[in-house]
Amino acid sequence: MIFREMTPADVPMTFLVRTAAKEHPFALEDLAKYGITVESCIRAMATTNQGWVCEINGIVVGFSVGIRSTGEMWVIAVLPEYEGRGIGRKLLTLAQDWLWSQGCETLWLTTSPRPTRAFHLYSKLGWRDSGRRETNGDMRMELAKPL
Repeated sequence: MIFREMTPADVPMTFLVRTAAKEHPFALEDLAKYGITVESCIRAMATTNQGWVCEINGIVVGFSVGIRSTGEMWVIAVLPEYEGRGIGRKLLTLAQDWLWSQGCETLWLTTSPRPTRAFHLYSKLGWRDSGRRETNGDMRMELAKPL
């Protein structure tokens, strides 16, 4: 497994990973409705977003993206056949560490309120329910910068 910073060339493959997710899947059309396209992601990487990928044998099998301007842990996704290998945990940690280094004091993300693998991972790593809910019912979790 190789973990490294995402490059613009990686972005198309991340869309394949994201749409293959078992938990909270999105179709390409749904992402496009939110303005999330390969082009918009590449533009965001040039300003406020930073991503990481995990590749195995030259294939991106997971990725994460953080947003410096808001402290949001925007996305973590791993191909289903590679789950349970610590890839999501490592990708989350890389994004968190970068967001802390960028001056963020509190990080946040949204996730399903029902017990999922993602929710359990976030909880294990210290993320807590903020008590806020998104319009789609997702919960907002937050993580304060360690002392």
